[in-house]
Amino acid sequence: MKKTRYTSTMHATASVVLLGLTIVAGTPAVAQADEITTRTPIVIVSGHALPDGQRAGTLAIGTNGSSMDVPFSVDSIDGERVRDQAGTTLQDALRNIPGAQADSGFNGAHTQFFILRGAVADSSTGSNRILRDGVRLSNYPYVPAFIDSVDVLRGPGSAVGVRSEPGGTVNLVTRQPTMANAGAVLVAAGEHAAREYTADLNRILSAEDALAARIIVTRSDASQWRHVPDRLEAVKLGIAQGDGRRYRLRAGVEAINQTYRPDYGIPAVDGRPVAIPRDRQFGEPFGDSTTKNRIIDLHGDFAITDATKVAVDVTHLAAHATSIKNLLNGAPLAGQPAGTYARVSALEPATKRRIDSIAMSLTSKQELAGITHKLFFGLDRYKETLDQPALTVPAATSPPINVYLPVFGRVTAPPAGVVLPRSRTNEDLTSLAASAQDQIDLAAWSLVAGLRYTDQQFMFGAAGTLPVDESRWSPKLGVLYRVSAQHTLYANIASGMSPNQVSSSSNRSLPSRVSRQMEMGWKSLWLEGLLMGDIALYRLQQTNMISADQSTPANNFDFTVDGSARSQGIEASLTGSVTANLDVAATYAYTDAAYRQNAVYGGKRVPNVARHAMTLWGQYRWNDAWKTGAGLYLQGARFADEANGTTLPGYGRFDATHTWARKLGQGQSIEVQLALRNAFNQHYFVSSHLHVSRWIMPGEGRNVRLTGTYRF
Repeated sequence: MKKTRYTSTMHATASVVLLGLTIVAGTPAVAQADEITTRTPIVIVSGHALPDGQRAGTLAIGTNGSSMDVPFSVDSIDGERVRDQAGTTLQDALRNIPGAQADSGFNGAHTQFFILRGAVADSSTGSNRILRDGVRLSNYPYVPAFIDSVDVLRGPGSAVGVRSEPGGTVNLVTRQPTMANAGAVLVAAGEHAAREYTADLNRILSAEDALAARIIVTRSDASQWRHVPDRLEAVKLGIAQGDGRRYRLRAGVEAINQTYRPDYGIPAVDGRPVAIPRDRQFGEPFGDSTTKNRIIDLHGDFAITDATKVAVDVTHLAAHATSIKNLLNGAPLAGQPAGTYARVSALEPATKRRIDSIAMSLTSKQELAGITHKLFFGLDRYKETLDQPALTVPAATSPPINVYLPVFGRVTAPPAGVVLPRSRTNEDLTSLAASAQDQIDLAAWSLVAGLRYTDQQFMFGAAGTLPVDESRWSPKLGVLYRVSAQHTLYANIASGMSPNQVSSSSNRSLPSRVSRQMEMGWKSLWLEGLLMGDIALYRLQQTNMISADQSTPANNFDFTVDGSARSQGIEASLTGSVTANLDVAATYAYTDAAYRQNAVYGGKRVPNVARHAMTLWGQYRWNDAWKTGAGLYLQGARFADEANGTTLPGYGRFDATHTWARKLGQGQSIEVQLALRNAFNQHYFVSSHLHVSRWIMPGEGRNVRLTGTYRF
């Protein structure tokens, strides 16, 4: 059966590729024209192109520009840099961001969670919080073939995206049509059935009308080293038209299907992960989980004058999902052999999620009394609904299992014809946000003052849960001083908010979590602008955090917002070119994150947050054909759970890549990369579930990946 399913899928994928080729094959080749793209331009200093980390702070100030002129911590990681590092996941990409650490979710290897600056992005629901082209799309997977860059604002204060998450904002910038006839085909294979196939084709439909189209088709099979399949198939279609300066129009469609089995990792005993083979799997779901995302997006920007521009973005997402889980439950069973756990199956058969977003912005540059003002005004309306039914599966279908001597194959599906008890979780979020911001440039000084007003109605919980209506002002203030053309100093105060996706014992949705940050830093350019460094010191306070309701101790899902947390630290990075042949990317973060007020965990450290984390990456070009890369990823010890009862040891992981490339003429080239990940077979743990220590994710051992890319 597996072979038949695989073959039919490949036939379907091939059919889509052939369809795309048929559409564009009849388009005559024309000379390359100006590019139509939303990608931030690279800024030129001293005649050199700046490293991609210097591309702009759109997330922070709403407009493009060098991050040297932005008084906030912003990063932009080019998708090609992630490829150079043999990265395939969002967590791989975020290794380039100081202060970003891994968190655990159970929506498959393509949909990963993370923590920025010690602030947990998940406030109790199994939903990751990222933006796609400026719009938050819950559980949007990381599809490498679609990614142009990963842009990150560390800390609150985002100017786009409806709201500003407490620890920071991650925005996946997707690839768009450009005015160039170009294409690429990528094939990759790794150990344990890891595969990737991608075709990316861009064509100019009319040079006279500056009209272009792009189709990207991809299939990705994650490594099954832990014996769980995870397959993603996706197609992205886009068309764009513009006249260069006056206006740009774009329309796009995405379809993403993911089929996977949730992986809950391994448990901990006596404060440490159990000493068993790291690939041992305990979940035996009686079927596959699936997620189907359908996205339509429209973009238009119009120059009213040379100094003033209006932009409009409309995004619609419809998602359907089925989740079938089987997992260890509770503590080891008494009266059973050591390491014996009960298991439970969970079935969410037909989850529906819908997101509709419209965002409008106006940017303008004005000179008043010799002072330059860069103005930004934004208006966002965002609506998200979730309908998530759940069926109670009989306990008898999931017999206990001993993690040391497991007996597999005993989990069964619910009996046919039996009507299972049903419950339902609903979410209904309607948010209207308006923001205004002014960046004042006066000689060596820049001042950014912004204010966002958010009015929202939010309901999350079972049938009958009451909504919460709230209105909040979120101010921010940043100041930057240009010591010289190569060095800037900055400081900021910023705030943000994020819904708490839980309900109270009185069956009422809870008001949003709130964050406030103070930060100061130094940004610098070296080697004529080819190398950029930054150092940031910050303190982040969070209030209105969820805390267990002690009046209902028997119910683990009753909460209050009496909790608070504080994180503070130092972050540093150095990115760019040391010589004409040597590129580097290095980060370091010291993160001190702890709960303050909390009915159960007050004073405890935030899980999955190591005090010390460092990455070192270098790539040396031997000549036009060969280049070698090496990366060292270091993370200190951290706790696996909020009770701080289990420790995940620190580790160091070493990766290496070797790449051969050759130009074939007529704009064609071929590139082959061999990647060795975890070269020394380090036994380490990536992350754990936030609340408990029985779901710990081991890291993959030594593995090899071979990638070939043909560009034309």
